Amino acid sequence: MDAVTDQKSKRNSPRRILEIMEAICQNPKSATASGLSQSLDIPVPTIYRWLDALCEERFIAAHASGYYVPGERFRNMTLNSLQYEPNVTLRRSILRDLSEEIGETVSLAIPQGTKLIYFDRLESHWPFQVNLRVGDALPLHCCASGKLYLSTMNTEAALGVFGRVAKKESARNTITSPSKFQEELSKIRKAGYSLDNEEWFNDMVGASVPIFGDGGAIAACLSTHALVTRKAIKTLQDEVPLMQAAANELKACLLG
Repeated sequence: MDAVTDQKSKRNSPRRILEIMEAICQNPKSATASGLSQSLDIPVPTIYRWLDALCEERFIAAHASGYYVPGERFRNMTLNSLQYEPNVTLRRSILRDLSEEIGETVSLAIPQGTKLIYFDRLESHWPFQVNLRVGDALPLHCCASGKLYLSTMNTEAALGVFGRVAKKESARNTITSPSKFQEELSKIRKAGYSLDNEEWFNDMVGASVPIFGDGGAIAACLSTHALVTRKAIKTLQDEVPLMQAAANELKACLLG
């Protein structure tokens, strides 16, 4: 097979589908039809044909802005595959060490579209626990991880999500005002972590730190929570550096 024939074969092979999916995930700011056509050297009519097929099968979805994002089937496949990652034992040992160090339950959540999905947890011995199952969505407007996730979006998009989900108070300190929530997002961006001061449940506080991918997008949130009767929010805040150190270790497990 000569070089020209070999190149043509590669262009027409399923490899191109994988390259398109990879480009959408790794560089979302260029994930328009024209951007993908240019970066992958695929003719515009061909890229539209591939994109339409992927949209039809729900592996990607077309955003109103003209960009393409991972679709429902791809996100579910990714979420399920993470449970069987090669470093699962190491990941859980890191979570266990952190849980024992701070004496609380620690959890991991990962983005799935505009949702933040519970992924893994190491429980402490305390009787009070938040009952979540793998795949459950976290409330974006009131828990520490949800607010942290929204803080990584541009303000307009984050407030748009907030307006759709913040219908009523979840606890005594739940933020329901868009202007106050915008202030909260600015504070989170500046600090690099998020706190839940009895916003999700009464008498419960929480903290969350990000795990960023190499491209700068948030890949996961590492969080913890505690009853105020055993840990003040200031104490939880003082433990954030321990969580950030664990997040750095977890990055290698999840993304390495």
